[in-house]
Amino acid sequence: MDLIHADSQWNELGVVDFVRFDGAISLADDADENDWEMQILTDDLVRYGISLGDYLYFPDTEWGGCVEKIEHISKSGVIKVGGVNWRGMLARKVIMPPEGLSHLDLREREINTVIGLLVNDRFGGLFENRVESSGLQCGRKFRFQTVLEGIADMLNDHGLRLEVTLDREARKVWLCARTVADHSDEIEFSGDYDLSYTSMLGEARFNHIIALGRGEQEERMVRHLYLLPDGSVTENASADGVASGWQERELIYDYPNCEDEDDLMRGAKRKLLKYAVRNTIDFNFDSSTVDLPLGDKVGLRDRVTGMSDIKTVSRKLLTVSAEGVSLQYRVE
Repeated sequence: MDLIHADSQWNELGVVDFVRFDGAISLADDADENDWEMQILTDDLVRYGISLGDYLYFPDTEWGGCVEKIEHISKSGVIKVGGVNWRGMLARKVIMPPEGLSHLDLREREINTVIGLLVNDRFGGLFENRVESSGLQCGRKFRFQTVLEGIADMLNDHGLRLEVTLDREARKVWLCARTVADHSDEIEFSGDYDLSYTSMLGEARFNHIIALGRGEQEERMVRHLYLLPDGSVTENASADGVASGWQERELIYDYPNCEDEDDLMRGAKRKLLKYAVRNTIDFNFDSSTVDLPLGDKVGLRDRVTGMSDIKTVSRKLLTVSAEGVSLQYRVE
């Protein structure tokens, strides 16, 4: 894998020899979960002339980004160069309503067109949407959320994922909505493969959320949501599977500035599901075996705990070093 160095104007300066490259891409709306770091010998940093604001990237992938830090530890003879990746940049811009309006209303517009409207004028031309129609329309209004979260929420409504690709020739990062693929029929990761993994089987930390909306005292809007054993959420306190007694674990969601009841319930459901993860598997395999897009689904099985499920690839960690190339996946 060739790591390319370009200056702040996207003029490519050559291929960089490095000691180690570590990158992370994630579905999380968090720049800290979408970053990269390269280790390079001190003399090589000077030789290549790497500066803040330059770009380092693997072409035709989404690995790499803008240089935002250069850390020199003199005793080691190694310098750490890093920053956020392209998704991390999207997580650092907030969608704000037009002046005098409560929301940015982009409903009934084609999804890839909406992606373009959210990014084209905010990143100096770095990001651009693919000019192709998904055949689907946005059903959302946006208000004070990051660009990454806003795009993800819109795509989740339609079972889509965000594809991010750096085009070195166009000097742009292309964004496009893609259908989520379910690979569980042909790919099931388990101990039968030559891979290392860690599985955890447990219960939800919380299964009942009390949502507090607008109003004061007895006039305050109060709503309840309950997590069912199959991972779904209901408002019906009498539904089969709703926990009771000591097994009921309650959580407060305080949102006094919610726009309306729907806004309150969406936020409460999102928070409840955040604590609803019952089991996780982290697994490793060599990138020559398979490379799964972020957001696609795979089958997982741990024959020791008996846990099996279809999970979404939610985080990918890339390591490139003298030992080779490896990918670590997290699924949720």
